[in-house]
Amino acid sequence: MSDHDVTHREIYDRLVAVETKVDGLTESTKDVTAAFVAAQGAFQVLETLSKLAKPLLWIGGLVTALVAFWDHFKVR
Repeated sequence: MSDHDVTHREIYDRLVAVETKVDGLTESTKDVTAAFVAAQGAFQVLETLSKLAKPLLWIGGLVTALVAFWDHFKVR
């Protein structure tokens, strides 16, 4: 037998070690994946709010201008 011969038991032990590492990585990445999904949802909410902000600012400015205009002529 040469130095490169590997027994079935050694292959099996290596396979079990790799599976253990993969299972550990899978478990540790669940939290990271959940955080990314939550952040994605938060960005979707912020995107919706930003789409609403411009029209609301225009309406608020128009109402403010109308109140100022009304107040200016009401005093006279």
